[in-house]
Amino acid sequence: MMSAPRCTVAILLALMLTRIGAFTSCDGPLIRCSGSAVQSSHVDVLSAATTSDDATESSQEAPTARSPTLSTSSSSTKSSTSLKTGVGQWEEMEGNYILRPPTDFGQPRALLHFLGGALVGAAPDITYRYVLEELAQEGYLIVATPYNLSFDHLQTCDAVIRKFERVAPALARQYGAIPVVGVGHSCGSLLHILITSLFPDTPRAANALLSFNNKPVQEAVPLFSEVVAPFFTTLADRNGTRPSGTDGLNIGLNLARAAARGDLPSDELLNDAIRFVLPEALASAEPGDVNVPSELRDAVRNLIEPAATAFEGAGILPLMDQTIDVLGQIPLLVEEVADGARDFIPTPGAVRAAARRAYRARRTLLLQYDNDPLDESEEIEELLREAETVMRMKRPMIAFDIQRRVLKGGHAAPVLAPPLDLAEKLEDVLGAETAKERLLYAEADATVKELLQWLDEGQL
Repeated sequence: MMSAPRCTVAILLALMLTRIGAFTSCDGPLIRCSGSAVQSSHVDVLSAATTSDDATESSQEAPTARSPTLSTSSSSTKSSTSLKTGVGQWEEMEGNYILRPPTDFGQPRALLHFLGGALVGAAPDITYRYVLEELAQEGYLIVATPYNLSFDHLQTCDAVIRKFERVAPALARQYGAIPVVGVGHSCGSLLHILITSLFPDTPRAANALLSFNNKPVQEAVPLFSEVVAPFFTTLADRNGTRPSGTDGLNIGLNLARAAARGDLPSDELLNDAIRFVLPEALASAEPGDVNVPSELRDAVRNLIEPAATAFEGAGILPLMDQTIDVLGQIPLLVEEVADGARDFIPTPGAVRAAARRAYRARRTLLLQYDNDPLDESEEIEELLREAETVMRMKRPMIAFDIQRRVLKGGHAAPVLAPPLDLAEKLEDVLGAETAKERLLYAEADATVKELLQWLDEGQL
């Protein structure tokens, strides 16, 4: 019989497949950092979007007087500092992963704000490394904002915007006013639709939506109500003073993180682990706390430090650390379900209504893969064309450029690729076409080419 943690991972993987990322771009306005995330306006717009077509639309209108570019204005006055992540040339800055274009480009052609897919969006600099590094090589500044998957997409959007607006002023001071183009895949594309429709203070120059889907939980996860929700509720249940299953997952993840960083677990974490694994019959025995002598800790640290340093230099430790970030979302989702979450907020119907009534990006690319049963690009294309009609009723001179293109591949095409430096070395040895075929990244490479062509056409 499948163990609880393994069963939990299997269920979450099913959810992940229906919620993987999006990307944004536009030819008219450029993105400006206003300094704070919208906390209430998206609720007002969402409410209006679900009313009849005769309802007042004034609250939904996107301001056009401002051009969405990077701005130095911000509610935060402290300066942002960046740290190397140990993954290629990536930097971490205010909770975002930054990848700069080669210096010989001068000013970047645009800033691409990337949101990845469900679960894998917590480590976009690793899971989408090839695609994003290829885009950076062509002169684009990449800001990939990691996020934790949640049933409440509006809270996720708020968190993403707060992170982005903390880093935007520093980048604006360095590079000046440049267009901000959102980029994402699957769940990320859904988040960009919501940001562009429901957060009027966060304009986007354009949107590129890869593998868009907007399925309800019942379709995303088979037997969600019958099996998954009861199982997660039981897993999160605490029996008296005994730790719950989610406590056990968190303990395991913290132990793994300590190991990935080359550290011994803290005494507190060791004691939590011991209490969790003790049989219930011994739970009241109250064993004495474990205390590892500092001399022993120092000796072990000195012993493993050379190996840890070597692994960090090779990029292995950052990879392990961010893999744990991805897995760390599972206990959070279990707790959400245990607390009563049964569908996404907003619901798929509310998302469709909001997109139709309040979407305002002038330029949108819908990138679809021919072997992706989860894709709903055709449905969102129809809604965005209706959004143009709604916008033109208020502003007759406004025109949307909406393009849908179909590539070969499946839902995970943008993820399935090696790091760019490894791909280039293998292409030198095997030849470009052979390397792409053997390492299965021809579809990711085609995705990059399609995005670059579309960006070039927009003359950003």
